Amino acid sequence: MGAPLSRAARFRALNTVTLVVVVALNGLAATGAMSGASIGALANQQPSLFLPANFVFGIWSLIYAGLFACLGFQLIPSAGGRRTVERLGWWWAVGGVLNVAWITLFSFSQFGAAMVVMLALLATLVWTGEQLRRWDVTWPERVLAVWPHDLYLAWISVAVIANAFQYAHVTGFGGLGIPESAWAVTMMGVATLLGAAMAHERGNWLFPLVVAWAVYGIGVRHEAVVAIASTTGWLVPAGVALGAVAWSMGVWGRPAEEEVPDLSEFESPGDLP
Repeated sequence: MGAPLSRAARFRALNTVTLVVVVALNGLAATGAMSGASIGALANQQPSLFLPANFVFGIWSLIYAGLFACLGFQLIPSAGGRRTVERLGWWWAVGGVLNVAWITLFSFSQFGAAMVVMLALLATLVWTGEQLRRWDVTWPERVLAVWPHDLYLAWISVAVIANAFQYAHVTGFGGLGIPESAWAVTMMGVATLLGAAMAHERGNWLFPLVVAWAVYGIGVRHEAVVAIASTTGWLVPAGVALGAVAWSMGVWGRPAEEEVPDLSEFESPGDLP
């Protein structure tokens, strides 16, 4: 019998299987093969004023490309790859399970349960991002591990708001007498401020760009709604500019990070493939 797999090797295998399953099942859901109706068709059945134009959802291609890049980095026999595996631990697999659970529930019109699962996915991605930022981070780790998860977190944050609007339509929530356009404008502003806060506090420069992309798509879809069109016209460039300023201030004002820890107890050089 061969030697047992190291802890890192087991996580690498688990993370590979998880991502393949997530992408495969999302592909089935996107085409409607899972439930007979695609995710896009189901979302368009309840077209809220926070729903972006269909082309905006092409961002998933970038998200999955980034996750595959992160997986490839984990598989490389390097110190950075080993640190990424250690920092992710079980959280990569947990996020994958929640992603599949959300897409499955949404595909079968279980919108309330899907909303709860998406909130759990959001919390998981927040924690994952914090784990990946533990101690100092080298540039390869930043580009191939931190940034893909920053992009993922930013989009899921926007998606939570969009799903909340969609669920409000499903349940017949009247908005407490406030017009939906006012709610949409308010939440676009909230998302924009959140993007600036994430850029400043966590160095997530992708967050404000993702929010601006979503807001732009909302403006395109709902260009006939005056409140939406007029707001997105100035909010998109303002959000990008605010995010850039917030990120710059955060980077220059952030204290030096701690030294990269020794991970020899997690995986020795002999464990490398």
